[in-house]
Amino acid sequence: MPVNVSIDQSECTGCGICYDDECPDVFMEGDDGNSNLKPMYQKGDKAKGEIPDNLKGCAKNAEDACPASAITVE
Repeated sequence: MPVNVSIDQSECTGCGICYDDECPDVFMEGDDGNSNLKPMYQKGDKAKGEIPDNLKGCAKNAEDACPASAITVE
């Protein structure tokens, strides 16, 4: 079952914890330095989409580690 992931771009500081350390399979650095979802998971927006259930664990780790609380996994 797909898992919804979103990144609040107004809160993201571009620290890189999600895409460098916690879950590079899901997150990537965008042109502006903020975090984006990898293109294959985007749903019409670089910061919103769906990931497969098997990646939920690493996405949740990124959500928990994000110092700006910009990531939501549901």
